[in-house]
Amino acid sequence: MLKNLDPKDISIKPFKSFKNFTFTNNDSGSGVWLIRARSGSMFSYVSSSDSTTAITSGSTTTNYFALPTWHTINKLFYKDISNPFNVFSGYDSTKQNRELHTSASIINVSREIFGEEIKPESINLSLTTDGKTYTIKDDGDGNLYDNTYSASFAAYKSSSFDSSQGVSLASATRGSGSEVGNVFYSQGILALTDTGSYARDVTGFTLKYKSTQTHYEYEYRLTAKPFEFNATTNISATPGRSGSLTLPLGTVSMSNFLPPGDRPSGEGTGSLKTSYNAATESLNFTTHSEFRPYVTQLGLYNENEELLVHGKLGRPIKLSDDFETTFVVRFDS
Repeated sequence: MLKNLDPKDISIKPFKSFKNFTFTNNDSGSGVWLIRARSGSMFSYVSSSDSTTAITSGSTTTNYFALPTWHTINKLFYKDISNPFNVFSGYDSTKQNRELHTSASIINVSREIFGEEIKPESINLSLTTDGKTYTIKDDGDGNLYDNTYSASFAAYKSSSFDSSQGVSLASATRGSGSEVGNVFYSQGILALTDTGSYARDVTGFTLKYKSTQTHYEYEYRLTAKPFEFNATTNISATPGRSGSLTLPLGTVSMSNFLPPGDRPSGEGTGSLKTSYNAATESLNFTTHSEFRPYVTQLGLYNENEELLVHGKLGRPIKLSDDFETTFVVRFDS
């Protein structure tokens, strides 16, 4: 007994979920690592003369070279920010400042552990360099700042970011502890670009953030009108209580799978059938106009009549002959 659903009875609603993550520089193979970057000419580049950052994941160690790393970050996010088609992670000059100096520290987070993006305003980076520890946070617009000077950073944004002209270069002096870099949420990259202590050799860090993932809530409204679905598929309502049954070839003791009285002939002789046809008749009382079956299970099928979703009710529900009965099926994916 199948019935087509009206499209208006189907609802799909997206919603986002967030998960907290914490990683340190000691979490080998975690998918979070810090790489040093420095500027310079790539002409006649010789890797053996470049400084490297060794990243170990399991039994594999990979060396990342500082000069190519700087040029990659520069090309992706900084070089041509005036042209939105040539830069990743869209740039809004009224909210964000981007400056890449001669050196930088890059923290990369694997997409497997940040999902669609790092949730804005969720970053808390504890950074140790030159024997000092700094707490770096993001402002939700892609800027990183030293939380110790949060008031200074707030003043910097309010005075240096013009809603019509963007960052004023004349007033974009960062000052001690103002903006220290950028975060690119959709790429999982933090770039510490300040020329002060933040960009020097980092001896340790702890990164806390929230990942973002979109889920979908599916809702189907299944309505049985009066006198619809007033037949039953319960095997107990058929003469002799027979029903269809398919068992693998060679199955023994088939009577264990059948109701009493449906023991197939020849059991144990090796000549058993592997399929028995369902009864085509129902007991007389099921054809009475007052017969109302109880609904115990619901199913959603595709156009090929293949079962995709199966649900069981907490208790049987009797269909009404006076009112519509609506079941709401809801699940997330």
